[in-house]
Amino acid sequence: MIKKSNKLNILAPAGNYEKLVAAIKAGANEVFFGLKGFSARRNNENLDMKEVFSAIDYAHLHGVKAIMAFNTILKDSEIKSMYNNIKRLYEYGVDAVIVQDLGLVKFLKENFPNLKLHASTQMTVANHIEANRLKEMGLSRVCLARELSFEEIKEIRKNTDIELEIFVSGSLCISYSGNCYISSFIGGRSGNRGLCAYSCRKKFTDENGKSAYFLSPNDQLLQEKEINLLKEIGVDALKVEGRKKSSEYVFETVSYYDNILKGTPRPTESYKLFNRGYSKGYFYLDDKLMNQKYSSNFGYFLGVRLGSSNNFKIDDELILGDGVQFVDENFEKISGEYVNKIIFNGEKVQKAKKNDTISIGKLPKGTKYIYKNYSKEINDKIIHNIKVSKRFSAIDAEFVAEKGKKLKLTFEIKNLKNEKITVTKESDFVLDEIAKKMISKEQIAEKIAELGDTSFELANVKIIYDGNSFIPFSELKNLKRLCTQELSKELLASYKRIAPEKKEYEFLQEKVVKNPIFSVLVSNERQEKVCRELGIAKIYKKQFDVAKEKNLDKIEINTNLASNLYQVVMGEKNGLKGQSLDWNLNVFNNFTVEVFSQFPNLETIFLSPELSYRQLKVIKSDKIKKGLVIYGHLKGMYIEHKIFNEKYKELEGEFYDKYKIVKNDLDNIELYLNKPMNLIPKLDEILELGLDELRLDFTFETEKEIKKVIESLTTKSGKYTPYAFEQGVL
Repeated sequence: MIKKSNKLNILAPAGNYEKLVAAIKAGANEVFFGLKGFSARRNNENLDMKEVFSAIDYAHLHGVKAIMAFNTILKDSEIKSMYNNIKRLYEYGVDAVIVQDLGLVKFLKENFPNLKLHASTQMTVANHIEANRLKEMGLSRVCLARELSFEEIKEIRKNTDIELEIFVSGSLCISYSGNCYISSFIGGRSGNRGLCAYSCRKKFTDENGKSAYFLSPNDQLLQEKEINLLKEIGVDALKVEGRKKSSEYVFETVSYYDNILKGTPRPTESYKLFNRGYSKGYFYLDDKLMNQKYSSNFGYFLGVRLGSSNNFKIDDELILGDGVQFVDENFEKISGEYVNKIIFNGEKVQKAKKNDTISIGKLPKGTKYIYKNYSKEINDKIIHNIKVSKRFSAIDAEFVAEKGKKLKLTFEIKNLKNEKITVTKESDFVLDEIAKKMISKEQIAEKIAELGDTSFELANVKIIYDGNSFIPFSELKNLKRLCTQELSKELLASYKRIAPEKKEYEFLQEKVVKNPIFSVLVSNERQEKVCRELGIAKIYKKQFDVAKEKNLDKIEINTNLASNLYQVVMGEKNGLKGQSLDWNLNVFNNFTVEVFSQFPNLETIFLSPELSYRQLKVIKSDKIKKGLVIYGHLKGMYIEHKIFNEKYKELEGEFYDKYKIVKNDLDNIELYLNKPMNLIPKLDEILELGLDELRLDFTFETEKEIKKVIESLTTKSGKYTPYAFEQGVL
């Protein structure tokens, strides 16, 4: 089933219009951007609707696809209210939409059947079975989980023909995207809703008193070797992260990859524009992923202070106007400044070379290391390059100049849908003079190629010329102006379309009183035994949240609890009955409930713990049984990288937030909040929700603690710990 891509595209970030222009000028084939209020970077600047329209036009005029990111989980009201925005984008010609929420997928496929949908990395697609199922559900591309190695990507490529998109640069989340809830549970800011608080980038202290940035990975930067490997196996798109980074970073990183794909590789300078350490991510499954010393943009290493002097030997050149940062022996920032003097061999200089020993003045107390966090020379160069760079769409032309006929000029272009757009303009007069001086077809072609400040460049030209008629070049210039204006207009119009009539949705609204069953999820046989002794009949065993391609043979298929899409699909294939869907698949609205109701093997779905009580009341679809976890240490992160060697650890954050960490049988790290969620004191209110099943999750609990929790179901007692149940998440 292997699909060889004809072209490897660069998908570039556009956090605002300025960055979009920079990305396109740098060589991007596709750009992605968010609409204000939506997407997984909601706290980014993003674009308003007017800017989005301008962005789509600019991209299309330059032969670049415009892709909108709606990659968050959504409330019912948000999906319904989103219709008008998406309708405007659809009709204006947006090329694709990036999605996380399967409920939104259902809504978009039913209302905009011709709209291309791309699965966000937030969907945690980690194997070919999931990729193929998403294709069956109507998606045309998946952005694979960043935790996959090259060998796994290669295996997925062999077994699916859906388009594959791979992150190649930028920030890495330590948790699988779409499976991180720490920011949500401790502060009400959901990464699944685009408002992550970056809790992982804070400093933590473990149970032994060691402090470090335990959960902060280096950024990713794949280079020439890795890009050529991805190209060789037929990957469709290289994704550059960076909607929150500068225009200079976007331009440099995109142009770096463009150079590689064009066969003119060069050294990268991205690390000189943003740097908290770099690695190859999970590409080779190496050990260089983490940077526990610091988590912010430190810049890159410049030098070490020489003793107690103000001198240091520099590891890179330094010029006046560069920015430097002073750091102590524990890699804590002290201060920073722009360099306004450089002393080398006792004299002031404008510039110092690598390996020079210099002084830039009195160093702050405690300084051990100096980092360069702003390169004036590089930034000035890139700003200049952005300003002067041009990006054109290739056109073909035909020019007719014969005595007794009108001058006629035709321009033709293919849009991104491979449709031909043709415009023809004729002069107002007939050629009837003989030229006093002969003109060649080459000279005519040169004149036609002078397209001025347009988005077009001449690729091929056909000239029909009798060889002796007088051609007034002023008329030719006017024809070119009319043709380019009309071609721009027709090219943009070729992307426009009319949306079908809106589909109306109604979900069950009447109040249904039920007597839900109580079930448990256990982590070991001891817990299972005590639960059975206490009369619990329905018992689930903890599953792995992610089914990586290399681990498919280790993922339980014949299980009553599906914790990833792979288990859902295989359960259907194997004809299982009575399966439940775990909450980490982020069922947040009625639309998603109904998506999973289409799987005959699923009997119950557990709703997202990011839903508040008020929001849970809105989930009324009766197409499938619904459940809710009402007690447990809910998993805050599911981490692929083996950060710790120990089977169990504890961490405490800077704001007294505490966590328990365990390593599972796949050597993956699971991070839990120290205090379990407990909604049992609110059981009377929960019973009014009309749910079919209420679940208790036992991870760290002893037999005595389990007994106490189960008995509290009768007394409805215990310490109320709501997580997101009370306020929901932003």
